[in-house]
Amino acid sequence: LLQLCHASSSTLKTLAQKGYIVIEEKEVLRTEAPALGSVGDQSEIAKSLTPAQSSALATINQIQGFASVLLHGVTGSGKTEVYLQAIAPLLSQGKSALVLVPEIGLTPQLTDRFRARFGNQVSVYHSALSEGERYDTWRQMLVGNAQVVIGTRSAVFAPLPNLGLIILDEEHDNSFKQDSPIPTYHARTVAQWRAELENCPLILGSATPALESWVAARESRGGGSAYYLSLPERVQSRPLPPIEVVDMRVELHQGNRSIFSRLLQEALIQLQERRQQGILFIHRRGHSTFVSCRSCGFVIECPNCDVSLAYHHTEEGAPELLRCHYCNYGRSHPKTCPECSSPYLKFFGSGTQRVAQELAQQLPEFRLIRFDSDTTRNKGAHRTLLTKFANGEADLLVGTQMLTKGLDLPQVTLVGVVAADGLLNLADYRASERAFQTLTQVAGRAGRGDDPGRVIVQTYTPEHPVITAVQQHEYESFTTAELEQRQALNYPPYGRLILLRLSGPDPTEVANTAEIIATALRVGENYEILGPAPATILRVANRYRWQIMIKFAPLDLPHLPDWEQVRSLTPHSVNLTIDVDPLNFM
Repeated sequence: LLQLCHASSSTLKTLAQKGYIVIEEKEVLRTEAPALGSVGDQSEIAKSLTPAQSSALATINQIQGFASVLLHGVTGSGKTEVYLQAIAPLLSQGKSALVLVPEIGLTPQLTDRFRARFGNQVSVYHSALSEGERYDTWRQMLVGNAQVVIGTRSAVFAPLPNLGLIILDEEHDNSFKQDSPIPTYHARTVAQWRAELENCPLILGSATPALESWVAARESRGGGSAYYLSLPERVQSRPLPPIEVVDMRVELHQGNRSIFSRLLQEALIQLQERRQQGILFIHRRGHSTFVSCRSCGFVIECPNCDVSLAYHHTEEGAPELLRCHYCNYGRSHPKTCPECSSPYLKFFGSGTQRVAQELAQQLPEFRLIRFDSDTTRNKGAHRTLLTKFANGEADLLVGTQMLTKGLDLPQVTLVGVVAADGLLNLADYRASERAFQTLTQVAGRAGRGDDPGRVIVQTYTPEHPVITAVQQHEYESFTTAELEQRQALNYPPYGRLILLRLSGPDPTEVANTAEIIATALRVGENYEILGPAPATILRVANRYRWQIMIKFAPLDLPHLPDWEQVRSLTPHSVNLTIDVDPLNFM
């Protein structure tokens, strides 16, 4: 008003004193600006559903009260449209909906879809918001109007009144589990408790459901409070992309020393000729995973952790930087070996930076965008990079696991997995399940538009059961084989685990404390003690780490130890974390 009238605040105060106007304070909450080209307040028309989508939606709409629904749909089957049409009638009834996603990187794209349908009734809540933005979102929720909140795992605690539906998209994802800092919790478990308290349905959506969710839903088969709903085909009857597996041993034997197989190189050239877009996936960020001396074999390690330093390439001519991915320690790359003074230091292993560098050398005309935690640190970076790619400003998106999590990029026709083996050989009973989920999800980014897709997976072990199952799109056969192994060893979902993590600055004290606690625990019954044992990476940030695993049957929870008594055995300098149903064993 002051700007329009070119007046000062004293003029307004005088008018108020004379009773001509009334000045009142009014709370104005921040709202996220809509993306360029988004619909804003306009309501997008609901899309027509396939028979499988219609059947799933009808089942969800008829649920009264609490129920857990596993929506198992292949990549590109239209799970998001089912979510949208399930939420629409709730908003008209004055109820709210909570949608949880595993990564902040997913929220811009999903938010745009939801805002196109529901306008300003959609708000976002995650850790990348400023304190003021989070406060405003919190205040908006407390008003009590019908709304949709989209957020990461912490949004499960959002104070939404009159909650009518909770959705976990990509429910299999490990990012839903918080194991540090305490309290440790899984958003799926908390969401189930909250849905029971609110007496509303919980929808778990995924193309590759977690085995726990799969078993719970299949054993119930619609009886009681659990449903299994399947979307076995892509929308508009689009085919799943064929997956070609390249044996990199053969490539090496035939003289190809590049990180790209000849098949992938040819596919990239065809991609450019057809003016289409593609994705290259590699499971590590950075340039190289370690630096080693070719004369004496010395590997440059972090002084604070028992891991090698990774090489990060910044820009041409800039100092070469080595960084620890656990404690963030950094140092410049030495000119000579610290052990034998040899100048022959070599970078080994590949990350997103090296893939981008090799592409620039072999196919310099390619425009590419790197999409990993290094390039998306700044606020709004996820949206900026994805918008650039969607607008055709790049031919290739090169990234890590962030690419696998539900991104819908219809223009992508080629997906290349540069090195699948890094996902397969981990010291974790869930390694095969995670590898299958990651490879299936990244393959599912191809062929979601009108043009057919193609997937090329490079590996040194093409005979691995996970690779075979991914190539044949065989979720059920893979799941059956994996569950047989879990059942034989009483691992989840046929048993439960509790992981005790101990850490401290004194290695002897931590090891002795772990032994004392394990001895005390062995007195109990109905559970098995594994350990104590040093963690896979013994030292992180100058703290030595030991672990004790407790394995027990799902129904034996009341027979567990007295945790306060266990904590009393721990000295002040040793930290003890109790993680129920752990996902991270590193």
